[in-house]
Amino acid sequence: MNEMTSRERVQKTLEHKEPDRIPIDIVPLLETYKNLKEYLGFDIEEELNPGKWTNVEMHPKVMDRLGVDIVHLGPGKPNNWSPTVYPDGSVDDEWGVRRKKVSHGESYYNEIVKSPLADADIDDLDDYQWPDPDDPGRVEGLRTKAKRIHEDTDYAILARFGGNVNEGATAFRGFEQWLVDYMINQKFVEKLLDIVMDIQFKINKNCLREAGEYIDILRLGGEDMGTQNSLLYPPDKLREIWFPRLKEFIKKTKNEFHKYNPNGKIMLHSCGAIYPIIEDLIDCGVDILNPIQPMAKGMDTKKMKEDFGDRLTFHGAIGIQEVLPNYTPSEVEEFVKEKINDLGPGGGYILSPAHNVPEDCKAENIVKMCDTVKKYGRYPLY
Repeated sequence: MNEMTSRERVQKTLEHKEPDRIPIDIVPLLETYKNLKEYLGFDIEEELNPGKWTNVEMHPKVMDRLGVDIVHLGPGKPNNWSPTVYPDGSVDDEWGVRRKKVSHGESYYNEIVKSPLADADIDDLDDYQWPDPDDPGRVEGLRTKAKRIHEDTDYAILARFGGNVNEGATAFRGFEQWLVDYMINQKFVEKLLDIVMDIQFKINKNCLREAGEYIDILRLGGEDMGTQNSLLYPPDKLREIWFPRLKEFIKKTKNEFHKYNPNGKIMLHSCGAIYPIIEDLIDCGVDILNPIQPMAKGMDTKKMKEDFGDRLTFHGAIGIQEVLPNYTPSEVEEFVKEKINDLGPGGGYILSPAHNVPEDCKAENIVKMCDTVKKYGRYPLY
């Protein structure tokens, strides 16, 4: 098969057809990226602007060496809001969630230290100062940037504009309290979900109006519903409370997306042992499921492909808990070959680490992962 461009490769995969090879996607954190450049011998002067989770964009030279096929695109920062900074260095985001930089070796993570709605009741939600989804800063320069990537490169574009809804509520409410709310405070849960979902939908709508024609994949916010060993929520509660809203959210968002790109696909992120609800997510309209956490209980990639592979594209499946930090390069190669064999047949698989890549993931293992895809991920598969 002739060599495809990255965009062609991704689009073919999303159609559940076999391209020239399995596409690759990676989102490194700041120190990971520095380590990777050093390992590859790239002395590239560039301004790195870490995102909320310390994730950074990769230079095209690094992407091309690794064979990465996807560029990530986000909204601008709101003009009419500025963060509140406290003496201890913690910062309130525009939702009122307070985070503080916590060091982990040479890297850091912005951990939640205060949930603004921890003590709220249902009436307090009406008076809360919610973000403005129509703030013009969110779309400032967005069309220009998306158009430049589309016209000046061959990469596919994966955009994330609005953020979390159900998972976002864990930050507003506090994780434990939100789980309790699901069981005994349903009207509060429903009202909070509806408010947040409306804001996130409007953000998506505004950004899609500017850049939707250039985007291949729209990722909704992370909506973690699983732990390492089980679901976080009882399935009946998800089906009663969250999934009807998620289904409506995806339907409305797809309708907007398809005004500009009729072939655009919707991705949902949920970590953990979520096999029992994958059928529900398909029913909600999810096209692409990320991150396929391989060490979580029941996340059998071969079985997932057999059960859902004709209706769902898989994105991820390469572990950041054990595989990339602790395996030898030869073990990484065997693991990647296994996932290629499980998820690759017939298209419908974008190989990626199963989350943003932290610094304990070895640079040589990341490179080995990519080189293995370029060698063994070519169609027809070995």
